[in-house]
Amino acid sequence: MKIVCIGDIHGRICWKQIMQSNTCDKVVFMGDYFDSHDSITATQQINNFKDIVEYKKTNLGKVILLVGNHDQHYIKGIDEKYKGYQYQHADEIQELINNAMEIELLQMSYIYGDIVFTHAGITKTWARNNGIRLAHLEFDINRLFKLKPGAFSFTPDKANDINGDSYTQPPTWIRPWSLKKDKLDGFIFIVGHTVQEKLIIDPHESIICIDALGTSGEYLVIEDEKLYVKKASIT
Repeated sequence: MKIVCIGDIHGRICWKQIMQSNTCDKVVFMGDYFDSHDSITATQQINNFKDIVEYKKTNLGKVILLVGNHDQHYIKGIDEKYKGYQYQHADEIQELINNAMEIELLQMSYIYGDIVFTHAGITKTWARNNGIRLAHLEFDINRLFKLKPGAFSFTPDKANDINGDSYTQPPTWIRPWSLKKDKLDGFIFIVGHTVQEKLIIDPHESIICIDALGTSGEYLVIEDEKLYVKKASIT
């Protein structure tokens, strides 16, 4: 099994070059398709998301499209707006995301063996608070997203940390520091969400942060249970 894992997109088209360079069994997009940090226009982001959705439609069993917090706040019924929210184009983005949700092209988690892919990770606290069963982890999280997408919105807590550095945060928001202290046991977590200068694989760590497309241009490949760092053009 070969899995290509592509970090936070934010409108970047480098995923096309990545897929041209790799043959694989699965490709996992880690979410955050919108709200550019690189002066990519809203129109370019929208068109890029349309291309990603079409890629998914023609490769249903191969392509996994996860949801990030910069997609979450455009979902119909979510009354939150995070940094980068594009007010002038929100209606069009919302329609695209909700159309993709209606035909179940988007999901919150994907699990392969003991490897868990979510935008930001899963804590014991959040799983317990939302009735997530460890034995049915992927099913329960994706079902919760389908039935109650608001469960994946930013969760205020006593510390009131605006960056999401709290055990209570959902798989769209938890930061690596809190995840490391309260993560579900027995899993390796592949996450985006928190920007990395470089993609570093530490064999002693069970959390691998791959949000590096906008910095080093690196992405992750998992092949025959081994992890490799590869580099794409930064666009």
